Amino acid sequence: MRSMTGFGRGCADAIDAGVRIQIEINSVNRKTLDVQISAPREWSGYEAKCNEWLNGAFQRGRVNIQIKVESIQGDTGSLSLNTAAMAQSLQNLREFAQAQGLDFTPDSGFLLDLARSVKDSSGLPDWKSLKGSIQAAFNEALLDIDSMRLREGAALATDLKQRITELEDLRQQIETNANGSTQRYRDALLERLKQLNLELDPSDERVLKEVAIFADRSDISEETTRLASHFEQFLSFVHADEASGRKMDFLCQEIHREFNTTGSKSNDIEITRLVIEGKNALERIREQVQNIE
Repeated sequence: MRSMTGFGRGCADAIDAGVRIQIEINSVNRKTLDVQISAPREWSGYEAKCNEWLNGAFQRGRVNIQIKVESIQGDTGSLSLNTAAMAQSLQNLREFAQAQGLDFTPDSGFLLDLARSVKDSSGLPDWKSLKGSIQAAFNEALLDIDSMRLREGAALATDLKQRITELEDLRQQIETNANGSTQRYRDALLERLKQLNLELDPSDERVLKEVAIFADRSDISEETTRLASHFEQFLSFVHADEASGRKMDFLCQEIHREFNTTGSKSNDIEITRLVIEGKNALERIREQVQNIE
């Protein structure tokens, strides 16, 4: 089981081109799969290849992929000037200023900003020539984020199994209380009649009919049986090899429905308390499920 939340980083050097490729992948929860890829603006047409490299690594979630290119040649502490690009940019800006009747007197700060904005832009290799290094960094980042998602998924699985065990304990307590509810209702009914000076024989047809109606109306055996089945299915999804987050989310809705029906059928105060406790515990499970792929 994998969490939809994770972060991974991968690096690879393209020695011949004198650049280092760094790729960062991060993901957060989302109902559907949404992949966003960011790379140097000089590149185009790389998206299809990146989606091919993803190769089903994500079933759903919002996935952000950032590709960075850094020079590994020369003094990394100095600013590399692209003088041709700077000269052309200055000329274009000067002509534009003249056409608009504006003064154009660039200072040192302006020149520094311009140098940073255009540095290395004309010397960046085409991404296709770096495809091997990009893929190597990409695969490393995928392994890194997958490892993180698996670790968090294992932690979520442990937590969910414990919470389902708690729900099963509540279900068994509800069953135990339900087993004696009809007898308690019969005794309460006879006691009420006695207080009203309307004592009837317990075998009186009217008493038996009233008790039978109550027993049928308050029978929650079907609900508790379905709850047990839902819990068993939920645990099977926790151990499944495939992405099961959506199935778990659906089961949470079904479990909530069974708890609601159980609460509405029963007039036993202890069962009502157990149902409320179960719904509160279920809400915590539902929050965890939102992070599962």
